[in-house]
Amino acid sequence: MSGSPTTTSTRTRARDVDRSDTCAVLDTALSDGQITVDEHANRTAAAMTATTLGQLDLLVRDLQKATLRNAVAKVRRIDKIWYLAAASVVFAGLIGFLTLSADDSPPPPPPAAAEDVEPLAPIVSSTLNTVTASGIGEFITKYSTKYGTTIIDSVNFYDGYASVTRAAAISPNLEEDIDFRGGFTPRDSTSTRAASTATFDLAAVDIDKLAGYLAGVSANLNVPDAEITHISMSSSSDDPRVSIYVSNNLGASGWMDLTPDGRPIRLSPFTPR
Repeated sequence: MSGSPTTTSTRTRARDVDRSDTCAVLDTALSDGQITVDEHANRTAAAMTATTLGQLDLLVRDLQKATLRNAVAKVRRIDKIWYLAAASVVFAGLIGFLTLSADDSPPPPPPAAAEDVEPLAPIVSSTLNTVTASGIGEFITKYSTKYGTTIIDSVNFYDGYASVTRAAAISPNLEEDIDFRGGFTPRDSTSTRAASTATFDLAAVDIDKLAGYLAGVSANLNVPDAEITHISMSSSSDDPRVSIYVSNNLGASGWMDLTPDGRPIRLSPFTPR
């Protein structure tokens, strides 16, 4: 009926943007340790094929999360606060300058010469893009140099950083999570690791073939102007696999699984509804 308010329920049909938002929540849950790599893969696959809002809600109901709109609003509020604070500082500085300029008192004596000190070492910020084949190749080299092995339990690559899970150095019965942002930083806590945990060998990844798949994701997954949201590498009950996830600013998304040596396992292209 014309003019009636729009209502939603668990049976309301989901839009592509709803599926994309749900996948973003799952990506965040994976990166902060709420769900495992396998849970992420299963829930993401279910989100991409969900037809109702109720189905999407079941996938994220047990997660700590904030809606995308709330997150954006919070960033905008913070940006506004910083802008007002910066403007206040500039205005106060201008008033102080004008006040000093009008003061006829003699200038203060020059400050005493500072003692010679050694210059601080520059802070080097990593610009490594770890959702490119070259960036992943460099990550593997750095990991091998740091730990003397290319064996991991799993890794998730994002633009500019990666998250690794591996057997802890102190015991193979413990697992540790490591953040990579140009260098490796272990997190403070460890957790129990099953003896049957399947491992993944980074050395088995064919970087050249991976580069070809990354270059062709838009065509292969039917996502125009696709951006790679993340790449995961792991082994579970299945053989070792490399998973590539993409989306665009119109809400289209898709994913594909490959073997480490570059053979396709399965593709889930975007299907307009």
